[in-house]
Amino acid sequence: MEGRRVLAGMGLMVCCCLLFAVMNACFRAAMQEGLPVPLVPFARGVFTTLVMLPWLLRHGTAALATRRPGAHVARCATGSASFMLSMFALLLLPLADAVAILHAKPLWALPLAFLLLGEKVGWDRAIAAAVGFAGVLVIVGPAGGLADAPSLGLMAALAGGACGAGVLVAVKALSSTEPPARVVAWYAICSVLIWGPVSALVWQTPSHTALLLLIAGSACAIAGDFLASWSARRAPVGLLAPIEYVQIPAAAMIGLAVFGEAPGWSLMWGTLIMVGATLYLAQRSRMRR
Repeated sequence: MEGRRVLAGMGLMVCCCLLFAVMNACFRAAMQEGLPVPLVPFARGVFTTLVMLPWLLRHGTAALATRRPGAHVARCATGSASFMLSMFALLLLPLADAVAILHAKPLWALPLAFLLLGEKVGWDRAIAAAVGFAGVLVIVGPAGGLADAPSLGLMAALAGGACGAGVLVAVKALSSTEPPARVVAWYAICSVLIWGPVSALVWQTPSHTALLLLIAGSACAIAGDFLASWSARRAPVGLLAPIEYVQIPAAAMIGLAVFGEAPGWSLMWGTLIMVGATLYLAQRSRMRR
């Protein structure tokens, strides 16, 4: 019975990753249709707030009460930065390569957890993280398929991965005292408050196509968030984290079919190195518990 539960959790995570791959493609296509970039995180915040509205109405403002406002600010700041940088990376780089670099966040999380949470890092885990970053260099290096890519896109992808790791660290710090619904609600509200005024400044009425893509991407994002939560209840995080790399081949297929982007060999080899390093880190994390 427990084995079936774990398999169900892993299956849900695969579905989650496929939805996120579709989400990235929808958001990218919407931005290519002329949608201003800040409207994407603003729309996602609005949709998430609407989904959380029944929970807020049922529990009232007391559900948002927290003794750790600083930790929520850190989570919202890293989350907002990560999402915006991810959007620029998706817009400026080939879809699969952007997704691959952004998914280096488990490797970034190791040094950040050491610096910010005081977690012990053994030499073996440090070497594994270094090997994982070598996989990133294979993708972005002079011999890789991104040698001629815009430097702004590469910087956005690398910084987006680092900020994504900051989100993981902040959520882990909050998990000891804060329920998940409160963390999600605060992030959604902050996204609306941060990106609403910015969106107003750069507002352009979206085309019907861009609006439909924005709605579809937001729906995939919300559904993916719920699937990720349900999968985490059924399977260990150590088994689920490496599954996130399913997004990379999914993004490669979407990029080829929709955007005409043929993935290079450097993407495959770099991704394999990153997956291997992440699998080792996940296994060592389970052994230390």
